[in-house]
Amino acid sequence: MPKRVSSKTGSELFVVDNSDDEWKVVRYLHDWCQISKAIDVATAYFEIGSLLALNGEWAKVDTIRVLMGDEVAHRTKNAIAAALRARSERLDNSIEAEKEKDDFLTGVPAIVDAIKAGKIAFRIYNKNKFHAKAYITHGRMDVVGSAALVGSSNFTRPGLTQNIELNVQITGTPVGVLQEWYEEHWEEAEDVTEVMLKTIERHVLEYQPFEVYAKALGQYLAGRELTVGEWEKNVSRIYKLLDGYQREGYGALIKIARKYGGAFLCDGVGLGKTFVGLMLIERLVLREKKNVLLLVPKSARGPVWQTNLDQHLPELSLGVYTNLVIHNHTDLQRESLRPELEQLANRSDAIVIDEAHNFRNPGIAGEGRREKSRYRVLQDIARGKETYLLTATPVNNSLLDLLHMIELYADEAGSKFAQAPLGIHSLRGHFRSLEKEISGKKDAAQDDLFDQIDPNVIASGAHRILYSDRLVSTIVVQRSRAYVKESQKREAKGEAIFPVREDPKVGEYRFRPIQKKLLDKVEDAFSKARPLFSLAAYYPYGYARRAVEEDTWIKGRQMQVVRLVRAGFLKRLESSTVSFDYSCQNLLIKLLTFVKKQATTAKQKRDLEKWQARNAEMIDHVRERQAHWQGLEEPEDDLITEDMLDDVEPLSPDDFNIDEILHETYGDLDQLLEFLRDLRGFEPKNDGKLAALIQLLKSDPVLSKHKVLIFTEYMTTARYLRDQLIKAGVDGVQQIDSASKIDRATVIRRFAPYYNGSSSAKLAAAGEAETRVLISTDVLSEGLNLQDATRLINYDLHWNPVRLMQRIGRVDRRMSPAVEKRIIEDHPDRAAQRGKVAYWNFLPPEDLDRLLAIYNKVAGKTCPSSEQTGRSEVSVNGGFGASRLSV
Repeated sequence: MPKRVSSKTGSELFVVDNSDDEWKVVRYLHDWCQISKAIDVATAYFEIGSLLALNGEWAKVDTIRVLMGDEVAHRTKNAIAAALRARSERLDNSIEAEKEKDDFLTGVPAIVDAIKAGKIAFRIYNKNKFHAKAYITHGRMDVVGSAALVGSSNFTRPGLTQNIELNVQITGTPVGVLQEWYEEHWEEAEDVTEVMLKTIERHVLEYQPFEVYAKALGQYLAGRELTVGEWEKNVSRIYKLLDGYQREGYGALIKIARKYGGAFLCDGVGLGKTFVGLMLIERLVLREKKNVLLLVPKSARGPVWQTNLDQHLPELSLGVYTNLVIHNHTDLQRESLRPELEQLANRSDAIVIDEAHNFRNPGIAGEGRREKSRYRVLQDIARGKETYLLTATPVNNSLLDLLHMIELYADEAGSKFAQAPLGIHSLRGHFRSLEKEISGKKDAAQDDLFDQIDPNVIASGAHRILYSDRLVSTIVVQRSRAYVKESQKREAKGEAIFPVREDPKVGEYRFRPIQKKLLDKVEDAFSKARPLFSLAAYYPYGYARRAVEEDTWIKGRQMQVVRLVRAGFLKRLESSTVSFDYSCQNLLIKLLTFVKKQATTAKQKRDLEKWQARNAEMIDHVRERQAHWQGLEEPEDDLITEDMLDDVEPLSPDDFNIDEILHETYGDLDQLLEFLRDLRGFEPKNDGKLAALIQLLKSDPVLSKHKVLIFTEYMTTARYLRDQLIKAGVDGVQQIDSASKIDRATVIRRFAPYYNGSSSAKLAAAGEAETRVLISTDVLSEGLNLQDATRLINYDLHWNPVRLMQRIGRVDRRMSPAVEKRIIEDHPDRAAQRGKVAYWNFLPPEDLDRLLAIYNKVAGKTCPSSEQTGRSEVSVNGGFGASRLSV
């Protein structure tokens, strides 16, 4: 064995082990770089320091190839990917280590350029574990030839300079054999040059000063960000305004929506759902920077949402340069907003829907020429977005109401609910089973249905089944007034302040002779084999010839319209004689227009002319009454205009029996004229119901002096009451309906100034008259703070107990101690009535059973909603005397 200290050159065995300060592997490669055209490296590891240690000499070589191992024994795809990530991370760390020696990484940009130019290439051998180490150098001159250094040194700075290694030089013919081995493994290896380039390049990119500052600032603040809890306690403006139960509800909604895509807040009426909604908006928009769409009823936009946003989150109130967009429910069908709605569908991250029960009916899907319903438009927007639904009444008519609202954001298969722990693979199937369970276990006495609707939420069996259901209990947050009171006690805040609700009172009245006569005729008409109004004009499919292709959807829709028209006439008769009169006129005009459009043969036209001639006087009467309703000084020349005729679609005689349809329609017209002849003699003094209302408003010690809210379902009744109450000398009367031109926020502020950010003094200073008696249709029955008043009158029979609950909830709401104090300070005479709520249901006891029997016959409905929700928080026992309403 020759001594290692013998000549380093020309020896038969040339050893390089890094133990000699002068002869290390780096020196060996340094010298070869000066005379080589190519170098092929086999190594288990590669670090950037190996090239930097050569002090730029590597750049004199035309090509350098580096073949690396992957250090992984199992050859799975995931393992190989993991090895590549580890290789990249090792390279990344080696560059960071070099920065300790040289902040500017001198020499690294040249390495990057060489890799980009293809001068340096990297491959990783991943067929088997690769641990070879070899450096094959190819001299530029043939006289030098090729040589190889084979041993244990990895292509790293320590492997070339520090570690004690064992490497020997090979020359001559064996180098060719070694080169063949290298080429074989190089071809089987995977090219990772691009990965290595990106790893190295990242360290030498040139950054702008701001980018450096932002990175430094990010590192400085790392770990110092506020947690959600810290943000809520220290930054949020709404969180500090919430009571414990509201905070619980907000937190639960976020958690549910993040897991299932949507969540329901179904707290009872008047429990502060608006402020929970504000908290959601503040979190989503201001903290999480999400794009949020807020959908609200038109009546609640200004008085409720805009007012609270102005006061508590003013930077969001205008919706300009913010991530919050506010729209009314009805905006979803505005043609002019279609481009914006499409953008909302693409860009919204979350949706908050106030009074979400208004989206319980899917409606038209928008196929063919039919326009999409509001529900369908919202469904297109809500898919895949966090959806928060606020409603006190998730079930109005049936469990399908709740199902349809879930389907706004969840696909029909309900895939979000298929996973454990719910395991629900079919939403519709689940709700069908739930409905069967509830139907099979109703409380024993159906007559006790309304007795279960209690302000303290004495839940019925149906309610317990519904809210213990695994799906409903998972996605619905619902607390009762009793729960809130107990929550307030636990927080040591005392009981939540709610008014004491007195038992409902009956506003009794009797039909006057002309009204009784109308009721008798209506009852007789509904008792016929074919009940009141055949309405063939609305149901032509009932007179279709066999040749016509039947459209089941259209036929069902037409039958539904007929039932609604018939039921509507009865409800209007109960509401007011004036409303019934107006409806008779409108239906006569529509039917006469239909006849004029369909009468195309000579005989049909003669029949029309004869009918018009026989009834010319009554037709003129209707023209005059229509002018009165429209506020015109003179009636129009024609009762039926060309525009009205253009709106009627002509029926084909080949498809429908036109003669039979016209015959039935003339029968309806004759019945309407009979009603209208009797109504010609009607005057307000003949109105027993109106007389009872005026008497109540003048004789009751509270109603005669203080605020009262009067609800009616129909615009004609509301306007009639306004005019007659003013004539009767009732002071401070205001009226509003869906067609009123006066601003709703103004009406609300004038009636309930204190609970809407104003006061009597502020109204007077602005020259605005304060309203004492407010008459409204159901446009004001949802989501509004009208508790400046403590008295309410339902002038119509409340056919739907859910609607009754919503109406009562306008005055029977959680009270604000601060606002109550201001009311009493400004109006000491109201002190005795504050904190007490009373309401009246106007009913005709003598004829109530007749009305209900007729309605049930024509409508064919039952009322499961109270049974299913069980917690409507409205006590109506006594409101119907001995009768029970079933609608």
